[in-house]
Amino acid sequence: MKFACTLLCASLPAATLLAGLDVKTFGAAGDGVADDSAALRKAAERLKADGGGTLDFPAGTYRIGTRRGGPVFDGVSNVRINFAPGAVLLMDNLEADGNGGGHGLTFRAPAENIELYNVSIVWKNRPRRRSMGDGLRFEGFPQEGKTLRSIRLENCRVEASAQTGAVLMGCSDVTVRNFTVKNSWADGLHFNACRNVTVDGVTGEETGDDTLAFVTYYAPEFTGKTGTVFSLPDLGEWNNSNSSAANIRSAGGRANGIRIAGAKDLKISNVEVEGKSSGIIVDAGAVGARHKWQYLAGRGIEIRDVKLRNCDTGFYVWQFNAGLDDPRFAGFDVKCENFAISGCRNDSVHLSGVSGVRLKNFRTDGCRWRFRTFRDCAVEQAAIAEAPFLLIGDDAPVKPEESARLAANRTRLDGVALTGGMLEIQKCRGLDLRKVDITGTPAGAVFVRQTFDSSFREFKLAGINRENKPGTFAIRLLQSRGLQWNQVEVTAAHPLAAVFEIGGGNAKLRSGDITVENLAAVPEPTPPVRFQGGPFAPENCTVSSPSSD
Repeated sequence: MKFACTLLCASLPAATLLAGLDVKTFGAAGDGVADDSAALRKAAERLKADGGGTLDFPAGTYRIGTRRGGPVFDGVSNVRINFAPGAVLLMDNLEADGNGGGHGLTFRAPAENIELYNVSIVWKNRPRRRSMGDGLRFEGFPQEGKTLRSIRLENCRVEASAQTGAVLMGCSDVTVRNFTVKNSWADGLHFNACRNVTVDGVTGEETGDDTLAFVTYYAPEFTGKTGTVFSLPDLGEWNNSNSSAANIRSAGGRANGIRIAGAKDLKISNVEVEGKSSGIIVDAGAVGARHKWQYLAGRGIEIRDVKLRNCDTGFYVWQFNAGLDDPRFAGFDVKCENFAISGCRNDSVHLSGVSGVRLKNFRTDGCRWRFRTFRDCAVEQAAIAEAPFLLIGDDAPVKPEESARLAANRTRLDGVALTGGMLEIQKCRGLDLRKVDITGTPAGAVFVRQTFDSSFREFKLAGINRENKPGTFAIRLLQSRGLQWNQVEVTAAHPLAAVFEIGGGNAKLRSGDITVENLAAVPEPTPPVRFQGGPFAPENCTVSSPSSD
């Protein structure tokens, strides 16, 4: 994968820049053989003593052979580091057990005005496993006056790192342009408890974890110190807020293309992901048996112009505690637009244990949609090819006599088209479905069970029962009450037993209060609706067609 972007002409204030210092003047050989660790430490110390300056790396291979890793810029402001074409920082400092022995370049707060241009950091041998060794490490603190502020990375790359390509913690006012990471053991580019971040151009190839991550952890009280991750009690400005990321490319490796957790006011656009566990994941939840980290539900998240291919799951929003009782973890605010998803192995789109997700203009091919335990969500203009759409209002088992406890899902579908797959709805209440087209199903098109107080308008079903299965109903309504159907058009490829089947009740839950208005079917089955009989047959149901008016 290749990505090109235009560099911004930004520089440090002229008064702060000293004449460029050549690392070779400090004894760096740059021959790939000598250990240049001591020379680079001296260069970092000189910048601190001078109050900043420019550090130039001429073409060459600068080997880090010490277990301490590369130079540390501790509290050094007004720093500019330039790598000439052909300059590489070679990490040759693995521990005896094959694990990482230190980071490439480290910057510690408090400091400001740090610029890196064309920095290239490569591990000579890939570490045995995920261990100590970030390519670029920025250790800030999420508080004004204690942070690392005004950071710029342009055309930088990291390869085979023991941990991340670059990690920024507690940093403010960050610009990253054209960052490339390959074969990392952990994330490609990771932000924790930052603010005012602009990313334009990230390429991740075979990253061991997320290619791009905006993650801030949750704790009832603030935790963390410089050099560690931070956990915050509320969503605020240090939850990677007022940030954007565009032109993201991710291919291969583990985990996700993009991960968003505990974030606020974040915009993502122009994304391509292939061959990851999830193309994009937005998650939250409290610590449990399977999760040692916890995150608040993201708010003000906008994602658009996305292509996801050959992932396990395409787009995934979930709360890993599943319930909706605590809005801190379940109450998302996520808006997505213009997604194309194909070749998934599990789900194209999966929402679980969440509210406040809105999807617009989605196109998916070959894998199902699943909504599980959801509230206050919306889908507008979606084309789903060769896959079903499952709406499961509550994952928990619900006995018929307990159906009254199902809370309203308050979820709207408008302009959804399914080709070759059916719509299945269970344990829902308060759905509003409008302009739903279903084409070319093998047998039936819609299955509804234990669903209540919902509206279904402008349904067009074409080519139903293409496999000519006997006893097929286009729409089945079982153990459901308070459903309103209006403007239903059905064209069957082969004869149907009826358009609707209504029934499936028992002493504890009896179908009823169902209206079907403006029903038209070709060929017209006789009867258009079949009511199941017996002592608990449906009650208070009415059916009309245009010809009966």
